[in-house]
Amino acid sequence: MSNFFSDQLHSEQQIEKRVDAGEITAREADELNEEWENREWKLRMDSSVLIEKVGWALLRFHACTAMSRFYEFIMGRYVLKVDGIVSSASTSSGNNNNSNSTHLSQEQAITIMDKLTRDTFQASKRTSQLLHNQEHSPGKVISSDGIETSTSRELARQMFSTCIWANIIPFLAELTVQQGVLIYGYGVHYVARQMRKKNRERNNQECNKINDDDDRKDDDNDVSESAYALSLMFRSSRLSIARYMSWISASAGGAIGSVIWPGWGTIFGIQVGDAVVGALID
Repeated sequence: MSNFFSDQLHSEQQIEKRVDAGEITAREADELNEEWENREWKLRMDSSVLIEKVGWALLRFHACTAMSRFYEFIMGRYVLKVDGIVSSASTSSGNNNNSNSTHLSQEQAITIMDKLTRDTFQASKRTSQLLHNQEHSPGKVISSDGIETSTSRELARQMFSTCIWANIIPFLAELTVQQGVLIYGYGVHYVARQMRKKNRERNNQECNKINDDDDRKDDDNDVSESAYALSLMFRSSRLSIARYMSWISASAGGAIGSVIWPGWGTIFGIQVGDAVVGALID
């Protein structure tokens, strides 16, 4: 839906430019906009296309979920070691001071892991209830800095921090899946192009038609391979930047949604923040 409305807006802007240039009238622009909407909606809502998109969406959802669980396992077991697994050097009393300076304490590790895996739905409800209980006057609380502020502002501030932490692993997992799909797509296209190149060379050898034109084509292929790698790097970097912006925007949306409606408003705000950045960038 977000892609459809984004494409529709882009199409209407292009048609509006033609109206401003005097190429078409306003009535013709309305007809073109209606024609585009009817045509694109039917194409995107076609049963075969829609079923395929739903299937890929489900596969992507489960892949992201599995990747999230994998990252959580790595963080808990090997990075933060919240299960109590520590090296033998850190348990010796002689190196106790060194271990304190280089390793997180068990309490710190559990606190970080709790932030990374926190349920924003329940967290927004608990935070909202806690702040309302701490009000010393209607709509006013004392923040953690000791400054009087509005309850809504303090709730938004705390929930933004909560969403920032809680969204790290999900967005990293989705970025990993998207990067994998991107690299796979480029790999398939590259292999297919190499096969076509080999078939063309084989045909040239069989027909004894290797000439300067073929050498020029090979030079073009060498140049295109460099452009191919550069294109992959550009798209990969663009995807990483887009997911970073979505992470920040989704966390801000979750904070605003928590102020409006703790719980479901948080979930809706996160989704809207993510979708807005996706629609603007895509």
